[in-house]
Amino acid sequence: MSAHNPNNLYGRQVVGEFSYLCTGNGTEENMESCIALAPLAGGGFALRDTKAEGAGQELRGSAAELLNLAEHIRNTVTPDSTV
Repeated sequence: MSAHNPNNLYGRQVVGEFSYLCTGNGTEENMESCIALAPLAGGGFALRDTKAEGAGQELRGSAAELLNLAEHIRNTVTPDSTV
């Protein structure tokens, strides 16, 4: 396997700033209930959980993967879903 795989999203640099998508009991100021999203060089996105327990961990995916995830969430998560 090559040391540099251009398809490896985890080998790509984050470009630009993370956008914070906050809801629930958090605000952008305290970042307690936020997901952060940033674009990657060459395509794709990095997602971060802003909770202390998730600090430093990222999930990366292509636009198609994230759209598929969003559609699945939209179809399965309801306002009365439990944590």
